[in-house]
Amino acid sequence: MRFHLLVVCLAHFVYYTHADNQEFVHLARGFYHASNGLQPSCQSKVYCESDLLHDVQLAALYPDSKTFVDKKLKYTESEILYNYKVLRDEYKGEVPKEALIQFVDKHLEDGDELEEWTPPDFVDSPSIADRVKDKNYKQWALGLNQVWKTLARKVKDDVRVHPDRYSLIWVPNGFAIPGGRFKELYYWDTYWIVNGMLLCDMTKTARGVIDNIASLVEKFGFMANGGRVYYLNRSQPPILTLMVDSYHKKTNDFEYVKKIIPVLDSEYEFWLENRMTTFEKNGKSHKMARYYAPSRGPRPESYREDFESAEFFKDEYEKQEFYTQLKSAAETGWDFSSRWFITKNGSDRGVLTDIKTTHIIPVDLNSLLQKNALLLSSWYSKLGDTAKAEKYRVIAENLLYSIQEVMWRPDLGAWFDWDTMNNKSREYFFVSNIVPLWTESYNMPKKAVASSVLGYLRDNHIIEADYTVNFNGTPSSLYNSSQQWDFPNAWPPLQAFIIQGLDKTNQKLAQQVAFRLAEVWLRSNYKSFSEKSMMFEKYDVLASGETGGGGEYTPQTGFGWTNGLVFELLHRWGDTVTNGTNGCTSGYRYLCDFNRIRQQLMFWVNKK
Repeated sequence: MRFHLLVVCLAHFVYYTHADNQEFVHLARGFYHASNGLQPSCQSKVYCESDLLHDVQLAALYPDSKTFVDKKLKYTESEILYNYKVLRDEYKGEVPKEALIQFVDKHLEDGDELEEWTPPDFVDSPSIADRVKDKNYKQWALGLNQVWKTLARKVKDDVRVHPDRYSLIWVPNGFAIPGGRFKELYYWDTYWIVNGMLLCDMTKTARGVIDNIASLVEKFGFMANGGRVYYLNRSQPPILTLMVDSYHKKTNDFEYVKKIIPVLDSEYEFWLENRMTTFEKNGKSHKMARYYAPSRGPRPESYREDFESAEFFKDEYEKQEFYTQLKSAAETGWDFSSRWFITKNGSDRGVLTDIKTTHIIPVDLNSLLQKNALLLSSWYSKLGDTAKAEKYRVIAENLLYSIQEVMWRPDLGAWFDWDTMNNKSREYFFVSNIVPLWTESYNMPKKAVASSVLGYLRDNHIIEADYTVNFNGTPSSLYNSSQQWDFPNAWPPLQAFIIQGLDKTNQKLAQQVAFRLAEVWLRSNYKSFSEKSMMFEKYDVLASGETGGGGEYTPQTGFGWTNGLVFELLHRWGDTVTNGTNGCTSGYRYLCDFNRIRQQLMFWVNKK
């Protein structure tokens, strides 16, 4: 195993350091193929790597590639694969679409592996409603509380008894699905879902959801992107420790922290062992985390999309490298964004085939790991385990140092991802550039940091010189790449980072801006709920109450993390925030002239 890893690393090094030398490139590819070092996305051939998967996905039997890999097997995997080999041989490898449809209908069926479930501690009028003064928002809060029942699910026991028939992975407790096409337990979505549940007085349910994730960490050594076998090739932003912190703050139940901390320790080790990389900046060595999810072939749940995109590349080595970059980007939670694009000449922002996720050291990932390490150090200290407390204190200290040295740009007023291919900061606007405010991963005076970040937001016209806001939510970026984690889309977790990050500085002006950003976000969310009875996965910053778009699937409704953030913002500002009449107050004057702002936005976007 170590030999395979060494050979693969050598191949990557030769390829990227001698890309202009065809002899070296040929050598690198030879090493790569000889090593056979990559594993498939999962061990199930039907769900992750087989002629059946390939043929079904490329035939586009379903508009959404995820549909096929969410199906249940009617027979054993070996029986299905044998029968398909017979069919494929009969047609000499070219199975007609009609025959393919008949085969799938005979051998697989809709999973139906989840059952509706009402959390036992659900209450119709949670205490958070009492914090909300605006009568429209109070009714909205009560309505969103009811949505928990529409999202709540439990995995049927048949999945536990026959795990080989499902792509879904069994967990013992009920949970909330995000919504739409996402019908399983997800990782970073769950942080805001848990926070929403806690604020709606569902403490036991929230603990059960955390226990579900802990059970998967115990089983696999890490928490996958989501609760399906085809997600076992990657994780997502490590936020389980922060879920436990939310639960502990709500309940003061340190016995639970004591019980679960070995799992949190185990997950942190996964990131230390599998996602750390060493590089130099200005002659100093830094060890920081990156997203890195190598496995063979396209993502099973997006097989056709990945396969067709990879046709751009000339040979199998380049295609496989592209698949690894896609999966690594999926691990970031930002799938997909120009944030992960690096062009050869650096003259433009790039397209999907320029994706180079593994060569980018992300601000948010390292900030989350720094925060997690601080929490673990504090908890181990309280438990009397001085060795573990010191271990995590040193890790947190080292990460904080590198975040400051590598990412902080005092001339620009924010933190920036580091490009290890070109040894430079990624000086584009992304909301992730201010995540250290949210995790408090800085050692500078709060007043100075708050002032710098506000200047950065002004320079990028997120706010104006008089601190008015320009958008119906903060866009992920200011570049319209057609990917869903770029302009003009705004995502709930990113709103949490910017709003709550500014608020945590305890600086009056920063908190004023945080309030205004929260108010426009709530108004947009409320508008969609009141007019369409829907909450969206993401929103369009140019059109209040409208869903965002782009990417590889249609807009989704539900929506777990959207609802959770609304409860967080109402908990913080429910006594002062109001829906207003049309949002055209002095603090939001730019939002009242759509044509004007649209012209300005086009100027800013083209400028970027």
